[in-house]
Amino acid sequence: MENRRERVVPGRRPSPRERVYDVVSLLLLMWPATGGMGLMGSTRVWGYAPGLALSLAGSALVLSRPLWFSRTPRWAIPPGFFLWALTAAYVALGVVWAAVPHAAREAALRWGCLLAAGFAWTQLGFREHRWKWVLGVLLAAVALNGLYAWVQHMDGSRMVLWMPRAEQYGLRASGTYLCPNHLANLIAMLVPVAMVLIALPAAGFPLRMLSGYYLVVTLPVLYWTQSRSGWLGMAGGVGAALLLLAWRKSRAWLLTAVVALPLLGAAGGFAAWHALPAVRERIGQVLENPARAGGIRMEMWRDAPAMFRAQPWLGHGGGGYAWAYPPFQRNVTQHLHYDYVHNDYIQLALEHGAVGFGLAGLALLVSVWGIARAVLRSRSDEPAVLLAGAAGALAACLLHALFDFNFHIFPNPHALVWVAGLSWGVWAAMERGTEVPAGRTQLLRRAAGAAGAAACVLGVWGALSMGMAYFWNLKADLARSRLEWDRVERDYRRAIRWDRLDWQPHLGLGHFQAGRALWYRDPDLAAEQEGKRRLAEEAIGHYEAALARNPREMAAEFGLARALNAAGRPEEALAHMRRAADYQPRHVFYREQLGIQLRRLGRDREALEVFRRNVEDRVATDVSTLNIRALERNLAREEAAAGPAAAD
Repeated sequence: MENRRERVVPGRRPSPRERVYDVVSLLLLMWPATGGMGLMGSTRVWGYAPGLALSLAGSALVLSRPLWFSRTPRWAIPPGFFLWALTAAYVALGVVWAAVPHAAREAALRWGCLLAAGFAWTQLGFREHRWKWVLGVLLAAVALNGLYAWVQHMDGSRMVLWMPRAEQYGLRASGTYLCPNHLANLIAMLVPVAMVLIALPAAGFPLRMLSGYYLVVTLPVLYWTQSRSGWLGMAGGVGAALLLLAWRKSRAWLLTAVVALPLLGAAGGFAAWHALPAVRERIGQVLENPARAGGIRMEMWRDAPAMFRAQPWLGHGGGGYAWAYPPFQRNVTQHLHYDYVHNDYIQLALEHGAVGFGLAGLALLVSVWGIARAVLRSRSDEPAVLLAGAAGALAACLLHALFDFNFHIFPNPHALVWVAGLSWGVWAAMERGTEVPAGRTQLLRRAAGAAGAAACVLGVWGALSMGMAYFWNLKADLARSRLEWDRVERDYRRAIRWDRLDWQPHLGLGHFQAGRALWYRDPDLAAEQEGKRRLAEEAIGHYEAALARNPREMAAEFGLARALNAAGRPEEALAHMRRAADYQPRHVFYREQLGIQLRRLGRDREALEVFRRNVEDRVATDVSTLNIRALERNLAREEAAAGPAAAD
């Protein structure tokens, strides 16, 4: 072990300036998984935009380290890194052909951030003493979240910080996350890590005690989340780690583990079924009615093949599922805004096509093979055990991804790359050494580091601009709701200046001007009509700008139709109403407004067909039924009046 430590620290102790530099890098990289989970899982822009900026800034510091310090250890390249880099480049290139460039750019920022963070964590794992307290910070942060979940459970609270949870989750524990499944995924992925650390003497007494404390605190919380996919992920993660360690020991141990683990799992499941009511209830739902237990997921999955066939190779664009799904919605009868298909593999295929799915799948296979190979061939137990824990964390996430979208919940994939990258860095340092390269290698590394750091800085700017646009757009929305007219337009235009790809400020301005046109008054009737027309034309311009940035935003399409009506262009308005109703066949409001517009234009028979089709498709409200009765009466009168006239 002494010799190994000499290899990890290359020739001298780091200077105080280097230590400060590394600590700052660490703190920035820690934020997404620690501070991010405290912001309700960072599911909204206000939560994950700062995390993106901080993580990319930390990665930029790590990549540019060779530019500032001549004695920087050589880089360790994680397995599959170049394939992951190719996948991230493909996702970034997708902004060009994506129907919603703003969403595609956000997806590219997320992929790039994870890639850079994984590489940075690998380099930061090079110092043997560092990984212990760094992993301890992650375990402590999640345990603290678990303690908050304890308070939730004991108090019977439906609140997450200052926000109430959705009624559908009942009293299931969720910690600082809005959804219990997301907390379950975070806890489950760290269970195998904590278990291997307890069994690893080299981890040291403080970290082993903290790992035990983590299990004591979080395992009851995992049960209280009532997350079936979380339970499955934990079991699979622990099993994967134990199988790898058994295989490392000998083939006989591997055979024993292959036989014993399923038996132990079955025994544990039997005991949980009889001893734990929540397990019996949740698993019983699946056994009784799998389709109903799966909820809306099963219905969305049945819609997925048609959606994939529409764009099989390149997909619908990163982050584009929510905007591309409505025309293919057949099995889900309720109209809502569905951001995720509740299966990360299906979502990957739909958004990035067969090309993106193939690249990511190949990168994953290479990464898994590289980790398994390193565990089996490692000369010492310490890095092998640590990597086995990381493999267990990866297995837990991959299993959970079959039923949820945790790879899209900002803190969770960052926690995974934290564990995996750090573990690989420790293994590389102990097995391959960290000697400083010289000559041409050093020059190439500095050039690559400068290029990578520059890309990260561009990403920081992209994240900040996205976050600031969201901030000013939110302020403008609040001002509009409070009737603070003097602030609305100013704040929307500030949002536009920050992010030219964002359609939402233009949509807000369209709503604002359309509302002003509706309520505009003037003592002079001619002046009033001219004022209404002018404001409606301004609204039309903003709606068209919104649609140019997101042609699948039907709120802008319908808003444009209403503004065209106000401007005295009803036939043009009809075309846009028809497109909104056709694009979102489950949106009853759009379909009924289409029928009403046809009635305004005197096309009663067409309107009647629209309302009757609403009833046939089971999306009708009282508006449709009342209009059907009125139209049938009117048409009957017309036919009765036309009869004698035709006879004459």
